[in-house]
Amino acid sequence: MSPNLDKELCSNFPAIMAERRLGAMQTAMCWGFDHDDGWYNILATAMKMIQSYIDMRKRLGVEVEQVVFEQVKEKFGTLRFYMDGYNDKISAYESFAEAMSARTCEDCGSPGKTRYEGWYRTLCDKHAVEQGYEIDLVNLEETDYVPFGAEDKTGE
Repeated sequence: MSPNLDKELCSNFPAIMAERRLGAMQTAMCWGFDHDDGWYNILATAMKMIQSYIDMRKRLGVEVEQVVFEQVKEKFGTLRFYMDGYNDKISAYESFAEAMSARTCEDCGSPGKTRYEGWYRTLCDKHAVEQGYEIDLVNLEETDYVPFGAEDKTGE
């Protein structure tokens, strides 16, 4: 992820990113976000949902542990994050983000699909072609998928 987006996430979610500046002997978060910018909105949304849930529970007087990210990366073509302090609700947010990343181009955030050419990547057709992945030439222009955070321009 670009340094500017990394900095923005760390600034917006300091509690979740508490380990971001620790050393390699303490956390894998020291290497930053190991994925491209196309998944930024998915990750930012998941982090907002996680922190909002924690803050709400605390306001209600419910004891809840602060989630702290230990590693955020691409694995098998999808977004993965590993953390301390999670429960079933937070695990559902994590699963949601992973599922969205399997349908979102890691490079640009457009609709994509997971492809394999020696390495799994989730890419839109444009980036897949640029990186040497095979694409489905029959349905190149057809999609009923609206990317996460995008407006449906068809009016439906």
